[in-house]
Amino acid sequence: MKIELNELFKDIRHSDFTFPYEYNNFVVDSRIVKPNDIFIALKGNNTDGHNFVNDAFGRGAILAVVERDVEAIGPVVKVDSTVEFIKHLGDFARSKVNSAIFGITGSAGKTTTKEGLYLALSKKFNVRKTEGNINTDLSLPLFFANDVTNLEDFIIAEMGIQKPNDMDTLLDIVKPHYAIITNIGDSHLEYLGDRNGVLKEKFKLVKFVSENGGVSFINGDDPLLKASSVGVKGVFTVGFNEGNNFKISILEENLDFMRLRVNVEDRVFDFAVPYNGFAYNVGLIFAASIYVGVDPDYIVSALKEFKPYKGRGEKIKRGTITIIDDTYNSNPVSMNLALKRLNGIKNPIVLILGDMLELGESSKSLHENVGKEIAKINPYMLITYGSFSKFMQDYAVATKKYHFDDNASLIDFLNSFDFPEDSVFLVKGSRGMKMEQFVGALLRRYSDEN
Repeated sequence: MKIELNELFKDIRHSDFTFPYEYNNFVVDSRIVKPNDIFIALKGNNTDGHNFVNDAFGRGAILAVVERDVEAIGPVVKVDSTVEFIKHLGDFARSKVNSAIFGITGSAGKTTTKEGLYLALSKKFNVRKTEGNINTDLSLPLFFANDVTNLEDFIIAEMGIQKPNDMDTLLDIVKPHYAIITNIGDSHLEYLGDRNGVLKEKFKLVKFVSENGGVSFINGDDPLLKASSVGVKGVFTVGFNEGNNFKISILEENLDFMRLRVNVEDRVFDFAVPYNGFAYNVGLIFAASIYVGVDPDYIVSALKEFKPYKGRGEKIKRGTITIIDDTYNSNPVSMNLALKRLNGIKNPIVLILGDMLELGESSKSLHENVGKEIAKINPYMLITYGSFSKFMQDYAVATKKYHFDDNASLIDFLNSFDFPEDSVFLVKGSRGMKMEQFVGALLRRYSDEN
């Protein structure tokens, strides 16, 4: 959807400045500028986009938006704040959109739910979704400005928050008609304090949708979400417990597949999917899709096509060993869900777990709690990495335990230890721990096995 630049800039441009340009996209990274892009110079913690304005022009930018004077080789528009300009851009672009919009949030499972919902809705509708880590107050405005065509029936936007009032900012941009909340857990406690703080911020999504006549789908087994939804209009609950609007049951499960039953009033749907551990996500996807009119058979077909994204529970086979790459991020909710995927697994389980970050004063106790969850599956080996993960060792039960403070030593260990030939490795930790390096080490070691 191309924006009329004169209309966009009317409140901030010079009176004698006009925009006769045919532009491509708005871009904030000069390294990915393409011909006819508009470059927006942002000042970050480690770098300043204003230093790369001419680099952007050299790559073909036709205009730069700046907040301080620069010696530029191309035309620039100066604004009070380039951050506020991006928000203004997003609001302007969103005002042109007529599509129905889903907003998805939660402490774990947002991306999985977004990707599965996209597949299901696409069976009937024209759908656009946010890609990668587009879920913030800077990336979402650029998504609406660059990617949305206004030919879509539905738009699916992941909405990630870290601190108080983040959701208010995102709601101003996205203005969703439908909401999905996967769960409420101990995430971003450094900024939000406790689970009630997480709930307060994330549940703003449901309140907004309800107040504007929309519909929400939530995890009805989450006690905080269930209690908060009482009396809120347009809320459907999904879960294993009785009383949910969409009741899910696991009929059979192993690491390779999951057979589910979904009860919707007097209708029963039984189906299998080629993965395990995502029952709540599947339930929420099924509920939202059937509500907007997708045929149940199409939904099941889409769910069978779904594959976990790289770093988000992806299962990788190398000969007789299996690696579960869950390295994209971690918090207590997603960690416990990842561990539950291994319940009942007969193979030797090797856990390679790094720190869960941004948990504030609760860091020690929450890592200890993970140790208690580890004890329930009694793995062959527990390997921890980092400053906080060592507290998992205090309560965990495992045949063998090891802790590493540096990555080189851990990689040497992974390269030399004689692991059982049918081991299942789970690798998980917060983004800042860069746990993907250990997945890489395992893949290199077992690269010859097919």
